[in-house]
Amino acid sequence: MAEQASYTEATQALISNVILSWLDVIEANQLLELYKQRVQNSGQSLSIIDSGYQQGLNSALDVYLARNELNSERSRLALQVSNKAMAIRVLERLIGEYPSASLLINADIPVFTTDVELGIPSELIKNKPSLQASWYQLMATDAALAFAHKERFPDFVLTGTISDSASKLSDVFSTSAFAWGLVGKITAPLFDAGRLKANEKAAELRLQQAEKSYIEDVYDSFEDIENALSLQVSLVERFATTYEAMENAMAAEQLAFEQYQSGLVTYTTVLDAQGRSFDAQTSLIQIKKQRATNRVQLQRLLGHSFLTQIH
Repeated sequence: MAEQASYTEATQALISNVILSWLDVIEANQLLELYKQRVQNSGQSLSIIDSGYQQGLNSALDVYLARNELNSERSRLALQVSNKAMAIRVLERLIGEYPSASLLINADIPVFTTDVELGIPSELIKNKPSLQASWYQLMATDAALAFAHKERFPDFVLTGTISDSASKLSDVFSTSAFAWGLVGKITAPLFDAGRLKANEKAAELRLQQAEKSYIEDVYDSFEDIENALSLQVSLVERFATTYEAMENAMAAEQLAFEQYQSGLVTYTTVLDAQGRSFDAQTSLIQIKKQRATNRVQLQRLLGHSFLTQIH
């Protein structure tokens, strides 16, 4: 039973890792698309600024700053291409494919709108494979302790004290047959008492360790669930505030560039606004992925099967 529970736990772990790796690939792809857009925007900005410089409207410093920004975006894009390829290779290995980074995934990070079913503690203990395995191991250790107790105290059976050579009634009461049978039955465990007592003590220690391990597993599971639930609340709040921050930052970026073209602000103001916009867009993608990751991990912590749809 413990082996079956361990196998189920390993299966759930593999499925969970595949899902999490799939989310990593989606995140990497969305960041890659964002970086591509940033390169395109930086290139357009450079063209506008360079054109203004040729007309005497902008300074050479602005051109250098715009070129530097474009090169930075191109460098970030090149790194993200590599990051995406590595994420795909991890997923390919998990699903048994050659890690060629050729797997195509075109999906969005899922956003869960319903709460996960928490259930009650007894259901967690019953449903979570890792806790089931720990429980079965505890039961196996307890059975070993019971066997050690039985071995330490021999059973006195009347027929067991008669040797095979006692074929006559008089032989049963003879000193040789009766004494050797009884003495052998009693003295063997006594001479072996030290070993048997040590075996019993070792079994008791194994039981105590199994009990301690099981209790720790249970409380660790509850602690992990509470942490995941707290993180879920935090991520929901962070997603809402980051989404609003992204909208404001993107609007500020557009306004800053328009004011720069009108001569109202310097190009460093534009760069600052662009950086804030980029950070907000990046954070939103990452938080969306963190929410999905947390949901998957919470499903596993609660012992929910991944063979059914994650809701």
